[in-house]
Amino acid sequence: MKKTLLFLLFAVTGSTAAFAQARPGGSLSSKDYTGGGVTDSRNTGFGIKGGINVNSLRGDDVQNVTRDARNDFHTGVYGQFGFNEFASVQAELLYSRQGFDANTGVGAGAATQQRYRMDYITVPVMFVGNVTETLSFHVGPQVSLLTNIRRGSEDLDISANGFNSLDYGGVGGVEARLGPARLGARYNLSLGKLFEDGGSSTTINPNFSNAKIYNNLFQIYLGIGFTQ
Repeated sequence: MKKTLLFLLFAVTGSTAAFAQARPGGSLSSKDYTGGGVTDSRNTGFGIKGGINVNSLRGDDVQNVTRDARNDFHTGVYGQFGFNEFASVQAELLYSRQGFDANTGVGAGAATQQRYRMDYITVPVMFVGNVTETLSFHVGPQVSLLTNIRRGSEDLDISANGFNSLDYGGVGGVEARLGPARLGARYNLSLGKLFEDGGSSTTINPNFSNAKIYNNLFQIYLGIGFTQ
């Protein structure tokens, strides 16, 4: 984890230095994203991003689930539209890999610890406010679609195993932007239950039906932006 964070920091520094050398006048600030030649706000553009997921579960009924944080990844694209030098809206389309370990099995005495991987397509839409020339905060709603779930190396049917295919909630975080490079951290608050109320669960612990169990996700990311 520490080595990955150091890599991200070095990548941001290197990208910023290269951009500053290529453009007279030095690196671009958070309020000079497009160079000032396209929009009044200079906060309009698009880009790519990716980073680390630190995923766990939360809720009142997680006693049968291993809650140790797991490291996975996310990647995708974003678009940003600025209203003025302070405010803008940013929408993203991301692939996010998450997961958990749980006591599973059906029948007397069946309690086996197994690993589950969940693949989500997530769409956050956030208000972005520039606090300083390089620092901004992000906050807004997010909707996620569960596209695949795997137990070990076996793909499972989502509905047949009691999983909710739709998740929703809110996101909030901070971001530092130097030139075209972005380095940020974000917390995802899930409000949709991981398992369906009254859903069948033949391979997952039957006690998870109607359980208050939610995704709990923290992300660190690196992005590269382009002018419109």
